[in-house]
Amino acid sequence: MGQFARQSLYSAASGLATVFASFTSGVIIANLLGVHGAGMVAFAVWIAAMLAPIIDGGTALSVGRFPAELRGQDNNAAAHALPAVLARRLLLYHLFGVTALAAFCSIGTDVTLVSEAVSGDDIGSRIPLTVVLVVAALTSLQSFALFGTSHLRSAQSFRTLATLACVSMFLQIGAVYIGAHFNGVVGALAGYAVGQVCFAAAALSLIFRSGKVSPALTSEVWRYGRFSWAANVCNTFVWSRIEILFLQVFWSYREVGWFSVALALSGLASQGPLLLTGAFLPMLARKHGQDDKAGLQSAFTKGTRLLATIALPTCLGMAAVVPGLVTLLYGPEFEPAVPAAMIIVTAAAFTITTVIGSHLVNALGRSDFIFFSSLSGALLSTIFGFLLIPDFGLVGAAISRAIVQLAMVAIGLWFITAQLGFSFPFGAFLRILLASLAAAGAAFVTIGAIGHPAGLFAAIAVAAFTYVLCLRLFGATNADDIALVRRLSAPLPQPFARMVGIILSFIHPGSLSPTIITTTR
Repeated sequence: MGQFARQSLYSAASGLATVFASFTSGVIIANLLGVHGAGMVAFAVWIAAMLAPIIDGGTALSVGRFPAELRGQDNNAAAHALPAVLARRLLLYHLFGVTALAAFCSIGTDVTLVSEAVSGDDIGSRIPLTVVLVVAALTSLQSFALFGTSHLRSAQSFRTLATLACVSMFLQIGAVYIGAHFNGVVGALAGYAVGQVCFAAAALSLIFRSGKVSPALTSEVWRYGRFSWAANVCNTFVWSRIEILFLQVFWSYREVGWFSVALALSGLASQGPLLLTGAFLPMLARKHGQDDKAGLQSAFTKGTRLLATIALPTCLGMAAVVPGLVTLLYGPEFEPAVPAAMIIVTAAAFTITTVIGSHLVNALGRSDFIFFSSLSGALLSTIFGFLLIPDFGLVGAAISRAIVQLAMVAIGLWFITAQLGFSFPFGAFLRILLASLAAAGAAFVTIGAIGHPAGLFAAIAVAAFTYVLCLRLFGATNADDIALVRRLSAPLPQPFARMVGIILSFIHPGSLSPTIITTTR
Protein backbone atom coordinates (compact mmCIF):
# COMPACT_ATOMS: atom_id res chain seq x y z
CA MET A 1 0.00 0.00 0.00
CA GLY A 2 2.91 2.35 0.62
CA GLN A 3 4.06 2.02 -2.98
CA PHE A 4 0.50 2.53 -4.23
CA ALA A 5 0.20 5.65 -2.07
CA ARG A 6 3.39 7.13 -3.52
CA GLN A 7 2.26 6.30 -7.04
CA SER A 8 -1.12 7.90 -6.42
CA LEU A 9 0.48 11.08 -5.10
CA TYR A 10 2.87 11.31 -8.05
CA SER A 11 -0.10 10.71 -10.35
CA ALA A 12 -1.99 13.43 -8.49
CA ALA A 13 0.92 15.82 -8.93
CA SER A 14 1.05 15.17 -12.68
CA GLY A 15 -2.70 15.58 -12.98
CA LEU A 16 -2.65 18.77 -10.95
CA ALA A 17 0.03 20.21 -13.23
CA THR A 18 -2.01 19.32 -16.31
CA VAL A 19 -5.23 20.77 -14.90
CA PHE A 20 -3.49 23.95 -13.76
CA ALA A 21 -1.84 24.40 -17.16
CA SER A 22 -5.13 23.97 -19.02
CA PHE A 23 -7.14 26.19 -16.69
CA THR A 24 -4.53 28.95 -16.50
CA SER A 25 -4.10 28.91 -20.27
CA GLY A 26 -7.85 29.39 -20.65
CA VAL A 27 -7.89 32.33 -18.26
CA ILE A 28 -4.95 33.95 -20.08
CA ILE A 29 -6.62 33.53 -23.47
CA ALA A 30 -9.95 34.86 -22.21
CA ASN A 31 -8.35 37.99 -20.78
CA LEU A 32 -6.05 38.65 -23.77
CA LEU A 33 -8.35 37.69 -26.66
CA GLY A 34 -11.86 38.25 -25.29
CA VAL A 35 -14.96 36.10 -25.80
CA HIS A 36 -14.65 35.80 -29.58
CA GLY A 37 -10.93 34.92 -29.52
CA ALA A 38 -11.42 32.45 -26.67
CA GLY A 39 -14.18 30.82 -28.70
CA MET A 40 -11.93 30.46 -31.75
CA VAL A 41 -9.17 28.87 -29.68
CA ALA A 42 -11.63 26.55 -27.92
CA PHE A 43 -13.06 25.44 -31.25
CA ALA A 44 -9.60 24.74 -32.69
CA VAL A 45 -8.53 22.82 -29.56
CA TRP A 46 -11.75 20.84 -29.79
CA ILE A 47 -10.93 19.87 -33.38
CA ALA A 48 -7.54 18.59 -32.22
CA ALA A 49 -9.22 16.63 -29.43
CA MET A 50 -11.60 15.09 -31.97
CA LEU A 51 -8.87 14.11 -34.42
CA ALA A 52 -6.32 12.76 -31.93
CA PRO A 53 -8.31 9.56 -31.11
CA ILE A 54 -8.76 8.89 -34.84
CA ILE A 55 -5.01 8.98 -35.43
CA ASP A 56 -4.34 7.07 -32.19
CA GLY A 57 -5.85 3.83 -33.45
CA GLY A 58 -6.43 2.53 -29.91
CA THR A 59 -2.71 2.37 -29.12
CA ALA A 60 -2.86 4.56 -26.00
CA LEU A 61 -5.43 2.39 -24.24
CA SER A 62 -3.56 -0.74 -25.30
CA VAL A 63 -0.23 0.47 -23.91
CA GLY A 64 -2.02 1.52 -20.72
CA ARG A 65 -3.51 -1.90 -20.12
CA PHE A 66 -1.48 -4.79 -21.55
CA PRO A 67 2.04 -4.15 -20.15
CA ALA A 68 0.64 -3.92 -16.61
CA GLU A 69 -1.36 -7.12 -17.12
CA LEU A 70 1.71 -8.88 -18.54
CA ARG A 71 3.75 -7.90 -15.48
CA GLY A 72 1.00 -9.36 -13.31
CA GLN A 73 1.58 -12.62 -15.25
CA ASP A 74 5.39 -12.30 -14.77
CA ASN A 75 5.85 -11.92 -18.53
CA ASN A 76 8.30 -9.03 -18.24
CA ALA A 77 9.91 -9.55 -21.65
CA ALA A 78 6.62 -9.03 -23.48
CA ALA A 79 5.75 -6.12 -21.18
CA HIS A 80 9.03 -4.47 -22.20
CA ALA A 81 8.67 -5.09 -25.94
CA LEU A 82 4.97 -4.34 -26.48
CA PRO A 83 5.15 -0.51 -25.96
CA ALA A 84 7.72 -0.28 -28.77
CA VAL A 85 5.52 -2.28 -31.13
CA LEU A 86 2.56 -0.02 -30.35
CA ALA A 87 4.67 3.15 -30.68
CA ARG A 88 5.80 2.11 -34.16
CA ARG A 89 2.19 1.37 -35.10
CA LEU A 90 1.21 4.85 -33.86
CA LEU A 91 3.96 6.39 -36.00
CA LEU A 92 2.59 4.54 -39.03
CA TYR A 93 -0.88 5.96 -38.35
CA HIS A 94 0.64 9.45 -38.24
CA LEU A 95 2.26 8.94 -41.62
CA PHE A 96 -1.19 8.19 -43.04
CA GLY A 97 -2.47 11.32 -41.29
CA VAL A 98 0.27 13.48 -42.81
CA THR A 99 -0.61 12.16 -46.25
CA ALA A 100 -4.28 13.00 -45.71
CA LEU A 101 -3.38 16.50 -44.46
CA ALA A 102 -1.19 17.15 -47.53
CA ALA A 103 -4.06 16.17 -49.79
CA PHE A 104 -6.43 18.36 -47.77
CA CYS A 105 -4.16 21.40 -47.89
CA SER A 106 -3.70 21.03 -51.65
CA ILE A 107 -7.34 22.01 -52.07
CA GLY A 108 -6.65 25.65 -51.18
CA THR A 109 -5.01 28.08 -48.80
CA ASP A 110 -8.21 28.89 -46.88
CA VAL A 111 -10.65 26.41 -45.39
CA THR A 112 -14.28 27.23 -44.72
CA LEU A 113 -15.33 25.34 -41.61
CA VAL A 114 -18.68 26.75 -40.50
CA SER A 115 -20.75 29.87 -40.73
CA GLU A 116 -21.97 32.20 -38.03
CA ALA A 117 -25.59 31.32 -38.66
CA VAL A 118 -27.47 32.97 -35.83
CA SER A 119 -25.42 35.93 -34.72
CA GLY A 120 -24.81 37.28 -38.20
CA ASP A 121 -21.14 37.76 -37.35
CA ASP A 122 -19.08 36.64 -40.35
CA ILE A 123 -15.71 37.11 -38.67
CA GLY A 124 -13.78 33.89 -38.45
CA SER A 125 -15.90 31.86 -40.88
CA ARG A 126 -12.79 31.51 -43.08
CA ILE A 127 -9.91 29.69 -41.36
CA PRO A 128 -6.41 30.46 -42.76
CA LEU A 129 -4.02 27.68 -43.68
CA THR A 130 -1.71 28.68 -40.81
CA VAL A 131 -4.41 27.76 -38.31
CA VAL A 132 -4.99 24.44 -40.07
CA LEU A 133 -1.28 23.59 -39.88
CA VAL A 134 -1.00 24.57 -36.21
CA VAL A 135 -4.08 22.50 -35.34
CA ALA A 136 -2.57 19.56 -37.26
CA ALA A 137 0.65 19.87 -35.26
CA LEU A 138 -1.32 20.10 -32.01
CA THR A 139 -3.32 17.00 -32.97
CA SER A 140 -0.22 14.95 -33.71
CA LEU A 141 1.63 16.03 -30.58
CA GLN A 142 -1.45 15.43 -28.44
CA SER A 143 -1.83 11.91 -29.81
CA PHE A 144 1.80 11.04 -29.03
CA ALA A 145 1.51 12.74 -25.64
CA LEU A 146 -1.50 10.64 -24.67
CA PHE A 147 0.43 7.53 -25.67
CA GLY A 148 3.45 8.62 -23.64
CA THR A 149 1.29 9.34 -20.59
CA SER A 150 -0.43 5.95 -20.80
CA HIS A 151 2.92 4.19 -21.15
CA LEU A 152 4.41 5.89 -18.09
CA ARG A 153 1.35 5.00 -16.01
CA SER A 154 1.37 1.40 -17.17
CA ALA A 155 5.09 1.16 -16.39
CA GLN A 156 4.31 2.73 -13.00
CA SER A 157 6.90 5.45 -13.69
CA PHE A 158 4.81 7.99 -11.81
CA ARG A 159 7.74 10.05 -10.64
CA THR A 160 8.83 10.60 -14.25
CA LEU A 161 5.22 11.32 -15.14
CA ALA A 162 4.99 14.03 -12.48
CA THR A 163 8.32 15.58 -13.53
CA LEU A 164 7.35 15.79 -17.20
CA ALA A 165 3.91 17.16 -16.29
CA CYS A 166 5.44 19.98 -14.24
CA VAL A 167 7.88 20.89 -17.01
CA SER A 168 5.05 20.79 -19.56
CA MET A 169 2.93 23.04 -17.34
CA PHE A 170 5.50 25.82 -17.29
CA LEU A 171 6.18 25.43 -21.00
CA GLN A 172 2.51 25.60 -21.95
CA ILE A 173 1.56 28.53 -19.73
CA GLY A 174 4.55 30.56 -20.87
CA ALA A 175 4.10 29.67 -24.54
CA VAL A 176 0.36 30.40 -24.49
CA TYR A 177 0.89 33.80 -22.90
CA ILE A 178 3.67 34.79 -25.31
CA GLY A 179 1.85 33.36 -28.32
CA ALA A 180 -1.52 34.93 -27.53
CA HIS A 181 0.08 38.27 -26.70
CA PHE A 182 2.10 38.54 -29.92
CA ASN A 183 0.19 36.41 -32.42
CA GLY A 184 -3.38 36.05 -31.21
CA VAL A 185 -5.25 32.82 -31.90
CA VAL A 186 -2.44 31.15 -33.86
CA GLY A 187 0.09 31.93 -31.16
CA ALA A 188 -2.19 30.61 -28.42
CA LEU A 189 -2.68 27.34 -30.31
CA ALA A 190 1.06 27.03 -30.81
CA GLY A 191 1.43 27.43 -27.05
CA TYR A 192 -0.88 24.47 -26.47
CA ALA A 193 1.25 22.44 -28.89
CA VAL A 194 4.44 23.31 -26.99
CA GLY A 195 2.83 21.95 -23.84
CA GLN A 196 2.57 18.47 -25.45
CA VAL A 197 6.22 18.18 -26.51
CA CYS A 198 7.64 16.48 -23.39
CA PHE A 199 5.15 13.60 -23.30
CA ALA A 200 5.29 13.23 -27.09
CA ALA A 201 9.07 12.84 -26.83
CA ALA A 202 8.58 10.13 -24.19
CA ALA A 203 6.41 8.21 -26.67
CA LEU A 204 8.78 8.67 -29.60
CA SER A 205 11.72 7.39 -27.56
CA LEU A 206 10.04 3.96 -27.44
CA ILE A 207 10.20 3.46 -31.19
CA PHE A 208 13.80 2.21 -31.12
CA ARG A 209 13.30 -0.23 -28.22
CA SER A 210 14.00 -3.85 -29.19
CA GLY A 211 12.04 -6.97 -28.36
CA LYS A 212 9.50 -9.40 -29.84
CA VAL A 213 5.86 -10.09 -29.10
CA SER A 214 4.16 -13.43 -29.68
CA PRO A 215 1.58 -13.70 -32.50
CA ALA A 216 -1.14 -14.67 -30.01
CA LEU A 217 -0.52 -11.57 -27.91
CA THR A 218 -0.31 -9.41 -31.02
CA SER A 219 -3.69 -10.70 -32.18
CA GLU A 220 -5.27 -10.01 -28.78
CA VAL A 221 -3.79 -6.50 -28.64
CA TRP A 222 -4.99 -5.62 -32.14
CA ARG A 223 -8.50 -6.87 -31.37
CA TYR A 224 -8.63 -4.82 -28.19
CA GLY A 225 -7.09 -1.86 -30.02
CA ARG A 226 -9.71 -1.95 -32.77
CA PHE A 227 -12.59 -1.86 -30.30
CA SER A 228 -10.80 0.76 -28.21
CA TRP A 229 -10.17 2.91 -31.27
CA ALA A 230 -13.81 2.76 -32.32
CA ALA A 231 -14.91 3.48 -28.75
CA ASN A 232 -12.57 6.48 -28.53
CA VAL A 233 -13.92 7.91 -31.76
CA CYS A 234 -17.47 7.54 -30.44
CA ASN A 235 -16.44 8.89 -27.04
CA THR A 236 -15.46 12.18 -28.64
CA PHE A 237 -19.15 12.78 -29.19
CA VAL A 238 -19.94 12.08 -25.54
CA TRP A 239 -17.02 13.43 -23.50
CA SER A 240 -15.00 15.64 -25.87
CA ARG A 241 -17.24 18.68 -26.08
CA ILE A 242 -19.27 17.83 -29.19
CA GLU A 243 -21.62 20.62 -28.07
CA ILE A 244 -18.95 23.07 -29.24
CA LEU A 245 -19.58 22.00 -32.83
CA PHE A 246 -23.33 22.53 -32.52
CA LEU A 247 -22.83 25.92 -30.91
CA GLN A 248 -20.45 26.95 -33.68
CA VAL A 249 -22.77 25.76 -36.43
CA PHE A 250 -26.02 27.18 -35.04
CA TRP A 251 -24.72 30.14 -33.04
CA SER A 252 -21.24 31.75 -33.01
CA TYR A 253 -17.74 31.83 -31.54
CA ARG A 254 -19.16 33.96 -28.73
CA GLU A 255 -21.28 31.07 -27.44
CA VAL A 256 -18.33 28.73 -27.89
CA GLY A 257 -16.24 31.09 -25.76
CA TRP A 258 -18.82 31.11 -22.98
CA PHE A 259 -19.21 27.35 -23.16
CA SER A 260 -15.44 26.86 -22.96
CA VAL A 261 -15.44 28.81 -19.70
CA ALA A 262 -18.22 26.60 -18.33
CA LEU A 263 -16.21 23.52 -19.29
CA ALA A 264 -13.03 24.95 -17.78
CA LEU A 265 -14.69 25.49 -14.42
CA SER A 266 -16.21 22.03 -14.58
CA GLY A 267 -12.78 20.62 -15.37
CA LEU A 268 -11.22 22.51 -12.48
CA ALA A 269 -13.71 20.94 -10.08
CA SER A 270 -13.89 17.45 -11.56
CA GLN A 271 -10.26 16.90 -12.49
CA GLY A 272 -9.06 17.52 -8.95
CA PRO A 273 -10.66 14.34 -7.56
CA LEU A 274 -9.39 12.39 -10.56
CA LEU A 275 -5.79 13.16 -9.66
CA LEU A 276 -5.61 10.16 -7.34
CA THR A 277 -7.05 7.67 -9.85
CA GLY A 278 -4.17 7.46 -12.31
CA ALA A 279 -2.61 4.48 -10.52
CA PHE A 280 -5.84 2.45 -10.47
CA LEU A 281 -5.89 1.17 -14.08
CA PRO A 282 -2.47 -0.54 -13.99
CA MET A 283 -3.23 -1.86 -10.50
CA LEU A 284 -6.59 -3.30 -11.61
CA ALA A 285 -5.01 -4.74 -14.76
CA ARG A 286 -2.34 -6.42 -12.63
CA LYS A 287 -4.99 -7.94 -10.35
CA HIS A 288 -6.89 -9.17 -13.41
CA GLY A 289 -3.68 -10.76 -14.69
CA GLN A 290 -3.42 -12.54 -11.31
CA ASP A 291 -7.11 -13.60 -11.55
CA ASP A 292 -7.78 -11.87 -8.21
CA LYS A 293 -11.56 -11.28 -8.33
CA ALA A 294 -11.78 -10.42 -4.64
CA GLY A 295 -8.97 -7.88 -5.02
CA LEU A 296 -10.75 -6.29 -7.99
CA GLN A 297 -13.98 -5.95 -5.99
CA SER A 298 -12.18 -4.46 -3.00
CA ALA A 299 -10.24 -1.95 -5.10
CA PHE A 300 -13.39 -0.97 -7.01
CA THR A 301 -15.45 -0.44 -3.85
CA LYS A 302 -12.81 1.47 -1.90
CA GLY A 303 -11.76 3.52 -4.90
CA THR A 304 -15.35 4.49 -5.73
CA ARG A 305 -16.12 5.52 -2.16
CA LEU A 306 -12.91 7.53 -1.94
CA LEU A 307 -13.56 9.25 -5.25
CA ALA A 308 -17.15 10.07 -4.29
CA THR A 309 -15.97 11.53 -0.97
CA ILE A 310 -13.80 14.01 -2.89
CA ALA A 311 -15.73 14.54 -6.14
CA LEU A 312 -19.26 15.14 -4.85
CA PRO A 313 -18.47 18.03 -2.47
CA THR A 314 -15.93 19.56 -4.87
CA CYS A 315 -18.26 19.64 -7.87
CA LEU A 316 -21.44 20.60 -6.01
CA GLY A 317 -19.50 23.23 -4.07
CA MET A 318 -18.11 24.63 -7.32
CA ALA A 319 -21.65 24.87 -8.70
CA ALA A 320 -22.63 26.95 -5.65
CA VAL A 321 -19.80 29.50 -6.07
CA VAL A 322 -19.67 29.67 -9.90
CA PRO A 323 -21.34 33.13 -10.14
CA GLY A 324 -18.61 34.80 -8.12
CA LEU A 325 -15.80 32.77 -9.63
CA VAL A 326 -16.65 33.65 -13.24
CA THR A 327 -16.66 37.37 -12.51
CA LEU A 328 -13.45 37.17 -10.51
CA LEU A 329 -11.43 35.20 -13.09
CA TYR A 330 -12.91 36.16 -16.45
CA GLY A 331 -14.73 39.44 -15.93
CA PRO A 332 -18.33 40.57 -16.53
CA GLU A 333 -18.07 39.77 -20.26
CA PHE A 334 -18.29 36.07 -19.41
CA GLU A 335 -21.26 36.20 -16.99
CA PRO A 336 -23.61 34.47 -19.52
CA ALA A 337 -21.53 31.32 -18.93
CA VAL A 338 -22.76 31.01 -15.32
CA PRO A 339 -25.99 28.97 -15.84
CA ALA A 340 -24.27 26.52 -18.20
CA ALA A 341 -21.34 26.13 -15.81
CA MET A 342 -23.65 25.33 -12.89
CA ILE A 343 -25.46 22.66 -14.90
CA ILE A 344 -22.29 21.03 -16.22
CA VAL A 345 -20.49 21.02 -12.87
CA THR A 346 -23.50 19.50 -11.12
CA ALA A 347 -23.68 16.68 -13.67
CA ALA A 348 -19.92 16.14 -13.35
CA ALA A 349 -20.38 15.41 -9.64
CA PHE A 350 -22.05 12.13 -10.62
CA THR A 351 -20.10 11.22 -13.74
CA ILE A 352 -16.69 11.55 -12.08
CA THR A 353 -17.56 9.05 -9.36
CA THR A 354 -17.80 6.25 -11.95
CA VAL A 355 -14.22 6.61 -13.21
CA ILE A 356 -12.99 3.67 -11.12
CA GLY A 357 -15.70 1.60 -12.79
CA SER A 358 -14.41 2.68 -16.20
CA HIS A 359 -10.90 1.61 -15.17
CA LEU A 360 -12.33 -1.73 -14.06
CA VAL A 361 -14.03 -2.34 -17.42
CA ASN A 362 -10.82 -1.42 -19.25
CA ALA A 363 -8.72 -3.65 -17.00
CA LEU A 364 -11.01 -6.60 -17.75
CA GLY A 365 -10.52 -6.00 -21.46
CA ARG A 366 -14.21 -5.37 -22.20
CA SER A 367 -13.52 -2.99 -25.04
CA ASP A 368 -16.57 -4.42 -26.83
CA PHE A 369 -18.88 -2.92 -24.21
CA ILE A 370 -16.91 0.32 -24.26
CA PHE A 371 -17.45 0.54 -28.01
CA PHE A 372 -21.19 -0.20 -28.00
CA SER A 373 -21.90 2.07 -25.04
CA SER A 374 -19.84 4.84 -26.64
CA LEU A 375 -21.73 4.41 -29.89
CA SER A 376 -25.01 4.76 -27.98
CA GLY A 377 -23.68 7.89 -26.30
CA ALA A 378 -22.61 9.35 -29.63
CA LEU A 379 -26.10 8.84 -31.02
CA LEU A 380 -27.67 10.43 -27.94
CA SER A 381 -25.28 13.39 -28.17
CA THR A 382 -26.24 13.97 -31.79
CA ILE A 383 -29.96 13.65 -31.10
CA PHE A 384 -30.01 16.00 -28.10
CA GLY A 385 -27.63 18.38 -29.85
CA PHE A 386 -30.10 18.86 -32.68
CA LEU A 387 -33.08 18.98 -30.32
CA LEU A 388 -31.80 21.48 -27.76
CA ILE A 389 -28.90 23.58 -29.03
CA PRO A 390 -30.44 25.32 -32.10
CA ASP A 391 -33.29 26.77 -29.98
CA PHE A 392 -31.77 27.08 -26.51
CA GLY A 393 -28.13 27.84 -27.31
CA LEU A 394 -25.70 27.80 -24.42
CA VAL A 395 -28.10 26.40 -21.80
CA GLY A 396 -29.34 23.82 -24.29
CA ALA A 397 -25.76 22.67 -24.84
CA ALA A 398 -25.23 22.31 -21.09
CA ILE A 399 -28.46 20.36 -20.62
CA SER A 400 -27.66 18.11 -23.58
CA ARG A 401 -24.23 17.33 -22.17
CA ALA A 402 -25.63 16.60 -18.71
CA ILE A 403 -28.39 14.28 -19.99
CA VAL A 404 -26.08 12.25 -22.21
CA GLN A 405 -23.34 11.84 -19.64
CA LEU A 406 -25.76 10.81 -16.89
CA ALA A 407 -27.30 8.28 -19.28
CA MET A 408 -23.82 6.88 -19.93
CA VAL A 409 -23.24 6.60 -16.18
CA ALA A 410 -26.47 4.62 -15.80
CA ILE A 411 -25.49 2.24 -18.62
CA GLY A 412 -22.04 1.73 -17.13
CA LEU A 413 -23.38 0.98 -13.65
CA TRP A 414 -25.84 -1.52 -15.08
CA PHE A 415 -23.06 -3.35 -16.91
CA ILE A 416 -20.70 -3.43 -13.92
CA THR A 417 -23.34 -4.69 -11.48
CA ALA A 418 -25.67 -6.83 -13.62
CA GLN A 419 -23.23 -8.24 -16.19
CA LEU A 420 -19.82 -8.28 -14.51
CA GLY A 421 -21.19 -9.13 -11.06
CA PHE A 422 -19.47 -6.39 -9.04
CA SER A 423 -21.35 -4.55 -6.30
CA PHE A 424 -21.57 -0.75 -6.18
CA PRO A 425 -21.52 0.99 -2.76
CA PHE A 426 -24.91 2.71 -3.17
CA GLY A 427 -25.51 3.22 0.56
CA ALA A 428 -22.23 5.01 1.18
CA PHE A 429 -22.69 7.01 -2.02
CA LEU A 430 -26.08 8.32 -0.86
CA ARG A 431 -24.76 9.39 2.55
CA ILE A 432 -21.81 11.19 0.95
CA LEU A 433 -24.21 12.88 -1.50
CA LEU A 434 -26.37 14.19 1.36
CA ALA A 435 -23.32 15.61 3.15
CA SER A 436 -22.16 17.23 -0.11
CA LEU A 437 -25.56 18.82 -0.77
CA ALA A 438 -25.56 20.28 2.74
CA ALA A 439 -22.09 21.75 2.18
CA ALA A 440 -23.07 23.20 -1.23
CA GLY A 441 -26.20 24.74 0.28
CA ALA A 442 -24.12 26.35 3.03
CA ALA A 443 -21.72 27.77 0.44
CA PHE A 444 -24.57 29.16 -1.66
CA VAL A 445 -26.17 30.90 1.32
CA THR A 446 -22.82 32.31 2.49
CA ILE A 447 -21.81 33.79 -0.84
CA GLY A 448 -25.30 35.24 -1.28
CA ALA A 449 -25.19 36.91 2.12
CA ILE A 450 -21.67 38.33 1.93
CA GLY A 451 -21.33 39.00 -1.79
CA HIS A 452 -18.32 38.85 -4.09
CA PRO A 453 -15.38 38.40 -3.92
CA ALA A 454 -14.95 38.21 -0.14
CA GLY A 455 -17.92 35.85 0.12
CA LEU A 456 -16.17 33.39 -2.16
CA PHE A 457 -13.44 32.57 0.36
CA ALA A 458 -15.90 32.54 3.25
CA ALA A 459 -18.17 30.17 1.32
CA ILE A 460 -15.33 27.72 0.75
CA ALA A 461 -14.46 27.68 4.46
CA VAL A 462 -18.10 27.26 5.54
CA ALA A 463 -18.67 24.50 2.99
CA ALA A 464 -15.58 22.57 4.13
CA PHE A 465 -16.62 22.76 7.80
CA THR A 466 -20.20 21.74 6.98
CA TYR A 467 -19.08 18.80 4.88
CA VAL A 468 -16.71 17.39 7.49
CA LEU A 469 -19.40 17.76 10.16
CA CYS A 470 -22.05 16.06 8.00
CA LEU A 471 -19.75 13.18 7.11
CA ARG A 472 -19.54 12.41 10.82
CA LEU A 473 -23.24 12.97 11.52
CA PHE A 474 -24.37 10.81 8.59
CA GLY A 475 -21.80 8.07 9.19
CA ALA A 476 -20.72 8.37 5.57
CA THR A 477 -17.31 6.74 6.00
CA ASN A 478 -15.99 3.50 7.45
CA ALA A 479 -12.75 2.39 9.01
CA ASP A 480 -11.39 0.92 5.76
CA ASP A 481 -11.83 4.24 3.94
CA ILE A 482 -10.16 6.18 6.73
CA ALA A 483 -7.23 3.75 6.84
CA LEU A 484 -6.82 4.04 3.06
CA VAL A 485 -6.76 7.84 3.19
CA ARG A 486 -4.24 7.76 6.04
CA ARG A 487 -1.92 5.60 3.98
CA LEU A 488 -2.38 7.77 0.91
CA SER A 489 -1.57 10.90 2.93
CA ALA A 490 1.43 9.36 4.72
CA PRO A 491 4.00 10.51 2.08
CA LEU A 492 2.82 14.12 2.42
CA PRO A 493 4.94 16.61 4.37
CA GLN A 494 4.48 16.01 8.09
CA PRO A 495 2.34 19.11 8.87
CA PHE A 496 -0.14 18.24 6.10
CA ALA A 497 -0.24 14.56 7.03
CA ARG A 498 -0.88 15.49 10.67
CA MET A 499 -3.71 17.88 9.69
CA VAL A 500 -5.30 15.17 7.52
CA GLY A 501 -5.04 12.76 10.44
CA ILE A 502 -6.84 15.17 12.78
CA ILE A 503 -9.68 15.70 10.30
CA LEU A 504 -10.01 11.95 9.72
CA SER A 505 -10.12 11.27 13.45
CA PHE A 506 -12.99 13.75 13.78
CA ILE A 507 -14.92 12.28 10.84
CA HIS A 508 -14.56 8.71 12.11
CA PRO A 509 -13.57 8.67 15.81
CA GLY A 510 -13.41 4.88 15.89
CA SER A 511 -10.72 4.66 13.22
CA LEU A 512 -7.09 3.87 13.97
CA SER A 513 -4.82 6.75 14.89
CA PRO A 514 -1.82 7.57 12.71
CA THR A 515 0.52 6.20 15.40
CA ILE A 516 -1.20 2.81 15.51
CA ILE A 517 -1.21 2.54 11.72
CA THR A 518 2.48 3.38 11.58
CA THR A 519 3.37 0.66 14.07
CA THR A 520 1.18 -2.00 12.45
CA ARG A 521 2.19 -1.35 8.87
